[in-house]
Amino acid sequence: MTTVETRAGAVRGAVRDGVGLFLGVPFAEPPVGELRFRPPVPVAEWTGLRDATEFAAKAPQPEVTGKRFTGEEDCLHVNVYAPHAPGSYPVLVWIHGGGGVMGSPHQFDASAYARRGVVVVTVGYRLGVLGLLRLPGVSDGNLSLHDQVLALRWVRDNIAAFGGDPRRVTLAGQSNGGRTVGTLLAVPAARGLFRQAIVQSGTGVGSVVHTPAEAEAVGEAMLAEVGGAHLATLPVAEILPAQQRLTAKLGTLGPYRVVIDGDLLPRRPGEAIAAGAARDVRLLAGTTADEQDLFAWLQTGGAKLLGTGSTMLEPDDIAKMTEAYRPLLPDWPEDQLVNQVRTAGDWWLPAIRLAESQHAAGGAAWMYRLDWRIAPRGKGLGAVHGLDLPFVFDDIGNPNWRFLFAVSRPDPRRRQAIATEMVETWVRFVAGGDPGWPAYTPESRVTRLFDDVSTTVSDPDREQRELWS
Repeated sequence: MTTVETRAGAVRGAVRDGVGLFLGVPFAEPPVGELRFRPPVPVAEWTGLRDATEFAAKAPQPEVTGKRFTGEEDCLHVNVYAPHAPGSYPVLVWIHGGGGVMGSPHQFDASAYARRGVVVVTVGYRLGVLGLLRLPGVSDGNLSLHDQVLALRWVRDNIAAFGGDPRRVTLAGQSNGGRTVGTLLAVPAARGLFRQAIVQSGTGVGSVVHTPAEAEAVGEAMLAEVGGAHLATLPVAEILPAQQRLTAKLGTLGPYRVVIDGDLLPRRPGEAIAAGAARDVRLLAGTTADEQDLFAWLQTGGAKLLGTGSTMLEPDDIAKMTEAYRPLLPDWPEDQLVNQVRTAGDWWLPAIRLAESQHAAGGAAWMYRLDWRIAPRGKGLGAVHGLDLPFVFDDIGNPNWRFLFAVSRPDPRRRQAIATEMVETWVRFVAGGDPGWPAYTPESRVTRLFDDVSTTVSDPDREQRELWS
């Protein structure tokens, strides 16, 4: 199957190693001109056969160093990876991370899922100021969230043509993508568009949003940064450097955020989930054991792309919790203690609170943690933020993840073993709704720890968790 008829028109893909690839399929009109800073408009019908063998442009964004920029505004496309054989397969929709200011669906090769009987859709959406600006008279905000909801509607309306079952959709994402999945659990317009969710290392998941006043303050700061220029017509080449300067001034991870607008997002996601907004969605959530190690390492090389602060913690909080951790980890150097505190505050505890809220509301949640370290403690990077990506996509050789193993080069057999275990666990959850261990409850706190020898334990690192109560 290389030609598929979508509701907007026919697309021609390609087959690679038994996987059907349909790349750069538009789900919305290009958000340019009058459509910049407007909710996305469904793509118009086209005639003839549209080529879908190459990725479309990524969203405008800075590169990792923050010194150069790339991408185009015409970025609202999906990529579909499908089993070549006809069928009605479960569907995984992937939202990429990148702090809401960078990243793209191009980074991911989802062929391993298609070879295991899952149709995968990776989604492009607007980033940074172009996706999240709220400024009266210019933008109401939440444009990236609108993009993602429209992409989910595209999946509902079109995925059967690619062999997917629209009744069996799992929404997943990592980092800002995981946070986005947690947000979409609370978006009424997304209800019914997916039945399961996977939140991987969702930064401050359930909590990181702006009030209208906070969002408008960032918008006004952005307006001042461009000298009062009209943002709706200002060239992207001027918007992105100003966005980067403002990020540095704000000094926090993820300064551009979704906003509680009373419409698309009526309330804080954590509150909505606790009230039962997602009780019918089966949830798999977790983190890596050493999330902050990545950011500490990047910042030693001068990369301050996402800011240098914490998403959830103030400096006084970090200092207080570092002292609280010291008796539990007496042999750890100061920098590693701080990294552990920030890992817990920004990622681990928010994931636990998400699972607790889902359970309290009558829903089902499963917890995991990736404890597999790139190098032994004190000898290089550990289980850093993003380390799950080459594993859950069974795609260790992907050059996008090569930097993760640049400092230390663990045995390839170890890497492949953990990748095989994790991707097969994700497939099991997507296909059957159960990853293979008991659901999480506040009484048992059962968590799967992925490592060279993986284990299922109750309440891992209980003493550290209790420090946050």
